[in-house]
Amino acid sequence: MSAVRQSLPTAAKIWRAAPRALVLAWAPVLVWMAFIFSLSGERFSDENTAAWLSGIIGPLGISPDVIKIGNLIVRKCAHFVEYAVLGVLTLRALRATWPWRRSGQLLLIAVVVAAAWATLDELHQYLDTASRGGRPQDVVLDTAGALAGVAVGCAYRARRMRRGA
Repeated sequence: MSAVRQSLPTAAKIWRAAPRALVLAWAPVLVWMAFIFSLSGERFSDENTAAWLSGIIGPLGISPDVIKIGNLIVRKCAHFVEYAVLGVLTLRALRATWPWRRSGQLLLIAVVVAAAWATLDELHQYLDTASRGGRPQDVVLDTAGALAGVAVGCAYRARRMRRGA
């Protein structure tokens, strides 16, 4: 019973004393989410990115079929990397928000937040854009990216803690 009483004032202190720290922790997450949302508009549709890529490497004599495959690879890698970054940023913000929680819990929450954002992003593409369609496969890819990002973030933190010890 006394352990609970001791941890609650500590948690309350963190919440009262750290509004600036919480804003600094969550601002990058929100900015990155807005960036992802901007990429899901018409401007970054498959046709537009294919035209852009074709303009860059087309003059080199590369066939349209190869450009089409390259465009697919670039787009899917972008999905993965966008959400890996979102996962790391979210994990960082969660650690600042709930430093007393176990890493496994925070990792799970970070992946769930990223998966939820991926779902909303694909829903936005499906409902609000003419040239894009939301794909459940992209939600799976985005979630895998977030999981990879938080795994790298956890490994980096563990390595830093071992060096500091």
